[in-house]
Amino acid sequence: MYHILIIDDHPMVSIGIQAIVKTVVENSTITFGYTFQEGLDALARKHVDLMILDLAIPGTRGPEMISVYRDAQPDLKILVFSGRDELRNAPVYLDRGANGFLHKNSFDSEAARAIRTVLENKKYISPKLKEAMLSNLIEGKPMPSDPAAQLTPREREVLGLLLTGKWLKSIADELNVKISTVGTQKNRIFKKLKVDNIVDLAKKFWYLEESTADHL
Repeated sequence: MYHILIIDDHPMVSIGIQAIVKTVVENSTITFGYTFQEGLDALARKHVDLMILDLAIPGTRGPEMISVYRDAQPDLKILVFSGRDELRNAPVYLDRGANGFLHKNSFDSEAARAIRTVLENKKYISPKLKEAMLSNLIEGKPMPSDPAAQLTPREREVLGLLLTGKWLKSIADELNVKISTVGTQKNRIFKKLKVDNIVDLAKKFWYLEESTADHL
């Protein structure tokens, strides 16, 4: 019996994914979540074999969601299912530890292949991304990288909260630390990423800037 968790804030999209999952794994139970926190709550209740994760859910923390969910269940397999630009986003999320990246414009057959591949404990990369990676390799061009890779896990957590518009006190309350501690971490983040304010910080993280367009 496989336990599948689908995190997407659009019920009709979730139902569509459920139908595809059933064609791949008949013997499965499927749970739905609509926010980042509901995903964590679901993982706390029971073991999950596969999470199918949209990126623009309420409470999103960008790539940091991968490590937070993985901390909740270390052996969790995560298939990102998003409408965001695949060539810009997939390398970042795969580098963070996602097991696969599937674009929402994919045909059902490709979605089924992605689900099957990840459940077999393999990485899923679309033909489009494979072609781009090979082309970049031949031309000596790097794939997009995650600006937050140089930060510590706690700094990435604070970064994610800063980018959602939360104030230092709110972040301190959520993380159960002193405001001065969050202020120090914020200063370190700014220094490492070479920015002077939140606006410049946000510009480095295009995955949040695309969040509105991603609500498909």
